[in-house]
This record gives sequence, structure tokens and C-alpha cells, in this order.
Amino acid sequence: MWTVSEDSQHILRTRLENLWSFLQSKPGLINAHLVDFYTEDTWDRLVPKDLQDELLSLSDSDLASLPSSNKLERKRREATETEDSKQGDNKSTPSSPNESSESGPAIGNAKATENVCGNSQCQKGCSPLEKSRTEAQQFALSNSGICASLEDVWKTLGVDYKEEDKPRFVKEHMNVKKSHEVEILSGVVARLCRVCQVDQVVDIGSGKGYLSECLYLQHGLTVLGVDASDSNTHGAKKRSQLLERQWTGLVNRTRTTAKSKCNSVSEPIREPLTKNSESETADKNSCSAENVCTSIEQEVGTESTTQKQTKCSRAKAWKMMSSKPGSFTPTTAYINPNSDLAALVGVRNSDETPADLRLLLTGLHTCGDLSPTMLRLFVTCPQAVVLCSVGCCYNILTEQEEPEEKYGFPLSRVLQTKAVHLGRTVRMLSCQAVERMSAEGQLPAMSLFYRAVLQVIVRDKFGVIDKNKTVGKVAAKSKGFVDYVRRALRRLQLDDALLSDEEITSYFEQYQGKLRHLQAFIQLRACLAPCIEAFILLDRLCFLHEQPGVSHAALVPVFDPVISPRCYALVAIKE
Repeated sequence: MWTVSEDSQHILRTRLENLWSFLQSKPGLINAHLVDFYTEDTWDRLVPKDLQDELLSLSDSDLASLPSSNKLERKRREATETEDSKQGDNKSTPSSPNESSESGPAIGNAKATENVCGNSQCQKGCSPLEKSRTEAQQFALSNSGICASLEDVWKTLGVDYKEEDKPRFVKEHMNVKKSHEVEILSGVVARLCRVCQVDQVVDIGSGKGYLSECLYLQHGLTVLGVDASDSNTHGAKKRSQLLERQWTGLVNRTRTTAKSKCNSVSEPIREPLTKNSESETADKNSCSAENVCTSIEQEVGTESTTQKQTKCSRAKAWKMMSSKPGSFTPTTAYINPNSDLAALVGVRNSDETPADLRLLLTGLHTCGDLSPTMLRLFVTCPQAVVLCSVGCCYNILTEQEEPEEKYGFPLSRVLQTKAVHLGRTVRMLSCQAVERMSAEGQLPAMSLFYRAVLQVIVRDKFGVIDKNKTVGKVAAKSKGFVDYVRRALRRLQLDDALLSDEEITSYFEQYQGKLRHLQAFIQLRACLAPCIEAFILLDRLCFLHEQPGVSHAALVPVFDPVISPRCYALVAIKE
């Protein structure tokens, strides 16, 4: 879903309403506190007996992969195929979730996902666990049919998805996760700048400047990095100076590595930029001003001559601007929905006015309320014409309390009118990295078991404690359960001398047999994490589709979710 229309708004409103109804049907599961798992008898209270039996029958590998469930789905299909062959059934078994028939379930239709487990006779063949998981999967963004691919975005904008070779990425001074994110997002932002003739990029929540530096040095763009922290801005300036000094060597090293791997012509690499140099990227990757005007005239054939001339003049101006070297300017500022970006960016010459300025707002994992603030700023700022934002840290979002407050969730009118409230526990669940959990094949950490048993000890020996007090990361420093309990009790300002080592050990032994219950519950609960993330992100997308000045807006999967779990970008363009 990319083009804004009445139909798109209706689809998003319906999806949000259905998702909210689904989440409201799972209050115990999504609001459960793991620390109270044993003290509140969570396993027997919230998990039906038939579901308990199936969860406990899973191998470690299958339980670890439950949130994404690819292995279970494949095994179920294999079992179905085996059973069909035994019965001599000549009917073909579908090889994928959406191949059950020619008119199989339409992706994105909540009612049509009942067969997503891969069997047209789901009600007969699905186990309780498969039904429960399938019910949750239908609301995940990956199954919604609402997201747009990058290829869809470029096609809509009249850009050949494979029209150009991307620069070979220089990934020094970044870890694997950060380099993966910066390489991909910088490429998306750079292309959006060219297609939409953007004058300058504003990187909101720029931190140490990883994305900003890449947009400047690798893609030749003019970037303003804005962060609320002086220390981050100072760090970004130091890193920028270091990278500019090292850039020639880094580029040459990357080119040498590329040539040693392949004798064919290597992918292009940006040469270092200086104040007297010209950006080769603009010449290589941008069409001429004349061609831009031609494409615009073809695109807006029904518009008036004045409108065409305005767009053509803008294209020529952008061509002149893009031939100049880029820059990166880190600055400290607190961003709010009414921030004056034109004043923050500044005009470069006397002929330019704030009305001429075309800005792209971007942010790589903008934290908590910064993402919704960025969306509001995009809507209210006349100079902001393109948005490309990846959010994170849903757990620290503020929620609707008073009508006057600028809260982070919800944004859309449909959820505001329903006074939707999730709560911190639910938002914490939305942050789970389910694809990474599945890929790593590891069960939940023993520290969660330690903490749940500690709660039993606290209840038995000390009564009710202040729930605002936390244990923190005591488990990482502990040599075993006894050491953990003593450290944790001291952290809670409780007297650990009241318990002997033998007594502490007896608690561990008593609950060790129920460790599997906790592990299974955590994995079952994690199946709902993608639904909650979808709810938060679709609310933001719906907000953009509600705005009269926005012509295109989509959720686009840009990162590998195993490497970077918060992998969806909100991309939007104004009319």
C-alpha cells in the first residue's frame, strides 16, 4: 500500500480495528509479567491444557523457532504430504501457505488467513498450537499485504529498480548490524533525494553520525545531523573529521579488496570530496536537467504550462545544486512538531528562500517518541517533502493520557477515538526480535528463570515488595543461583542472611522441573510480538494516509530482520 486514497484509509482503519479486537482478546497473555510466572500460577491460569501438552512435547529446536514457526510449518506440510501419499490421494499438496487453491487466501485479508498454515482443511488438520500461532500470524506485517517493497516504490516513482550500480560500501568503524543498516538506508535515502529533487537531508536523532556521514561521503549529499545530546554531536564531529582524513585510504582499500575478489569491472566507489571537488555521483546517477524536464512534462501532461515550468525550473535548480560537493553538519537541537527546519538548515545564498527549500527527513532507529514527533514535523513543515524513517524502542513511547498532550501513541484518528491504550508491558513485548530468536535457535536465558524463582523466595520470606525496585543485570555477574539470589536480595535492600545456601538451593530444585513451562510460555507469548509491532506501525502509516498533503506513504521492509529486528521504514512523499 503506497498511494494515499480513500480506499487505503479504509483498509488501514479496518486492519487496525481488527488488530485491536484481536489484542483485546489476549489480555492475560500480552500483559503477563514473567517475574510473577510462578507466584501467580501463570502456566495453568493462562495456557489451556491441550496447548500445554503440545508445547511441552516440542523439541528444543522447535520451541526455539516457535515465534517465526517456519520449521513447524514445514514439518506439518511434510506430515500432511506423507499422510496423503499413504491414502493414495492424487490431489497435489500446496507447497506454500498461499497455494491452497487458485483463489487461495488473499494476503492482508484477516478473514482469509485461516488457511495460512498450508492446509485447505485447517480446521481438521491444525493442532491447538498451530491454530493459535496462525491466528497471530495473520496480523504480522509480513503477512498483511499492506507493506510495499522497495521495488514497488521505485516503479511507482518511474525509476528502474536495477538502473544503476550502487557504490561499494565502505563499512569501517561500524559493527555488522550498523553497517548493514547504514548501507541499505543510505542507498534508499540517496535515491529518494535524486528522484524527488531534494536539496538537503535532515537526519533526526543522528547520534554519532553514521548515516549522515555515509550520505555525505558516499553519496555526496548535503546533510544536517540533529541530535538532542551535546556529547553525541561532539562525537559526530570528531568521527567526521577522522573519516574525512581517512576517506581516500578507505576507498582505495575497499576498491583493492573488490578487485582481488573479482577481476571484472568493480562497482563504483565515491572518490573523497573536498571543498574544491565536484560530486561525480550527480553526473553518474542523475539524468540531465533537460531529461528531467522531459520526464516531468510526460508525467504531468495534464497540468498547466505554469505548473510544468515550475517543476522544470526546480529540476534545473536541483541539477545545479547536485553538482556541488555535499557536506555534513552535526548540530545539537531539540526537535518538536513545530521546529523551524528552514531556520535550522539555513539558506545558502541570497537568491534562495525558505519556500524554495526541499528537505528529506530521515532517521535510523529514532527512539521512542522521536519517531511520532518526526511524523508530525513532516506533516507541519512546508519544506519537508520526503520522509524515510525507521523507528525503534516502542517500550518508551508515551501514550494518550490527556487530549492536549503530544503523546507518541496512538497517532491515527481511528485509534484516538477508541482511546486505545497498550501499557508498558505490551510495548515491551513488541520489541522482541522473533526472527533472530528463531535463527539463533536458543531458548530463553536462564536469568529469566532465576528471576521468577527469586520472586517466590521474596514472597515466602519477605512478603510483598515495592514493584518499582528492580534487580537489574545481576545474573550476568553471578556465579550460580545461590550467588544470584544473594546479590539480588541485597539490590532489593532485603536481608539475604535470613536464608541459608541449602534453603536457596532447595527452591531451585523445587522449580527446576517447571523450567520448561516458563520457556514454553515465553515462546508462546513471543508469537504475539509481531502483532503488537504491526499495531504501532500501522497506526503511524494510517496517520500519514489521513493527512491531506501526503500523496504516497508506505511501510517498507528494508533490513534483514535477523540482523536488524526493527526492519520497517516509513516512506512518505508529499504532493
